[in-house]
Amino acid sequence: MQSEGWSSQRLYRPFVRASLIIAVVLGFSTGATILIMPVLGMDRNLTWVTHSQSHGVVQLFGWVGLFVMGFAYHVVPRFFNSPIRYPLPQKVSMWLVVLGLVLRFTGQSVYKTTFGDPLVLAGGILLFAGLLVFGWTLLEVVRRAPSRSGVSEMWAMSGIFWAVVAGALHLTVTLRMAIDSAPLADAGWNEALIYVATFGFVSSFIFAVSARAVRGFLLLKPMYERVNLVAVAGVQFGLVVLVVSRFADLTEGVASTGLILAALGVVLYVYSLRVLEPASGPVRRFAVGYERYNLLVRSAYGWLVVGCAMLIVTALDDAGVTDVMPAEVSLPVMHVFTLGFITTLLFGVASKMLPIFEGADIHHPRLMDIAYVFVTISVILRVVFGFSISAIGEQALAVSGGVGFIGICLFAIVAFQTMTEAARASYAVRAAEFGQVRFDQARRPTSSPLNLK
Repeated sequence: MQSEGWSSQRLYRPFVRASLIIAVVLGFSTGATILIMPVLGMDRNLTWVTHSQSHGVVQLFGWVGLFVMGFAYHVVPRFFNSPIRYPLPQKVSMWLVVLGLVLRFTGQSVYKTTFGDPLVLAGGILLFAGLLVFGWTLLEVVRRAPSRSGVSEMWAMSGIFWAVVAGALHLTVTLRMAIDSAPLADAGWNEALIYVATFGFVSSFIFAVSARAVRGFLLLKPMYERVNLVAVAGVQFGLVVLVVSRFADLTEGVASTGLILAALGVVLYVYSLRVLEPASGPVRRFAVGYERYNLLVRSAYGWLVVGCAMLIVTALDDAGVTDVMPAEVSLPVMHVFTLGFITTLLFGVASKMLPIFEGADIHHPRLMDIAYVFVTISVILRVVFGFSISAIGEQALAVSGGVGFIGICLFAIVAFQTMTEAARASYAVRAAEFGQVRFDQARRPTSSPLNLK
């Protein structure tokens, strides 16, 4: 099978669709339900605590992970100038991850039955297998690449490595749960898994795309490449320290050191990218995608810096160095990363790049406006009311869950609509009209400005 034949099929599509379906059906819906329950007078018993853990895994590896995998399969071969030879591994990795997540979620939901432990373990095995196929497929791309020394290439290789490690950690966590018949994962091991998936797997691929495509779209100033090298090293070393400390049962101070190093590495990357600085010049191009994507991208990186600052202070508190942050009720720090940074960033990048990949128009940009506002409100409420228990706080957190769920539903509508024949036909008509205008102006020069809308 020739690569030209199947590459035109846009194989990222099933990943995007699967990630959005999982986000709506299992991820955001479960999180919203957990937050709304106290307002309705319902107790959060152990069953719903188990759901909170499975919700986190589904969000990280389902909503975010599958989305990133689909985009990585599309852009990493282009970054390395080295194509993927066959489509089969991509499809296999997606279905392994999807089935693994469904089994993990189901197994932890029915932990009281004899089926719970086998389902959880089977979910861990399948998820690891899916990420292993994903890593192996992209590693073949890297192996045949003529160059591997660029900024994007370094972060992509980091993402490949930590994706496999995250799958292995998840398998280890589920194996221990099955052996001990434990309804909940070990807190320390689970923390290592979460941050490896967040900083190592997901963020590394986001940083790779940002260093190449986002810089071009936003006309960012030249990167500080030496600072980026320090950032790469900080994230890698910090995650290694965190994983070793948790699985070797070292002191809290060692784990906190790993988190602080990783967070500092992330902040240095944001500084090196210069994404929070003004653009180097005006952006004048043929308009494709959501026109306010730049606001979403910059907002996301702003949340990332805020989250890293909160994580550093929390880590210092856990190590006994300081006593600043109150006890967390609804994981506000983690949701700054997953909602504020990752979700907002995916909204922004996808609303720009998905129409480019598809050659399609976004027909309902107002839905993107509302989705962005709702997710931002959700994050703010999490931060403001996520450190204390009160009647108004429970109500605010319920609103946070509800508006976050609505936000992902609106984004899903926009994304699914973009991947339709009607959206591609609309774009084709507009592009043809634009081309005719350019052709006419080339034949009859005029001083009137060109409308790029």
